[in-house]
Amino acid sequence: MPTIQCPTVRSTVQFNASGRIVSEMQTALNARLKEIDTVSIFPLQVPMTGFFGDQTRTAVQYLQCLAFLKVDGVVGAITWAYLCEGSASMPVLKKGASGSLVGKVQQALKDGDFYTGTVDGDFGAKTETAVKAFQAARPGLVADGAIGAKTWTELSRFDAHSKSCFADNISL
Repeated sequence: MPTIQCPTVRSTVQFNASGRIVSEMQTALNARLKEIDTVSIFPLQVPMTGFFGDQTRTAVQYLQCLAFLKVDGVVGAITWAYLCEGSASMPVLKKGASGSLVGKVQQALKDGDFYTGTVDGDFGAKTETAVKAFQAARPGLVADGAIGAKTWTELSRFDAHSKSCFADNISL
């Protein structure tokens, strides 16, 4: 996932904000969604208005879900990092890790029939096996059971996960 040109100063932006920083964020948002979105038409719809309105907030929430980030519609440091650096900004997860991020991965893998265990946020043997199976099913991934940048990208593009994010964040 390539780096997208972003502003040097990345101040937090949220609903009702306006100005150049919002325009720059909308540009990065459109580029990143175009790269990872598999189920919506957002790359063609987020208008370059320089105003952070409802459409922009919904698109930010959708991207945050796709990227396994906290879904709050606010573009702070972590969301900016993902917008600009993509999956390279994500931590490497492997056996022994724990927390809500692991739980989100478990749920995505469960939605896609790779994981059959309990969604408990603990990266144990069942999660490692599911990650390896997911990696083996995706061209270009090494089935090592660790979630690094390439696996994050594929998880973000994973249809079962994308459809869940779309259903949870987009009202048509």
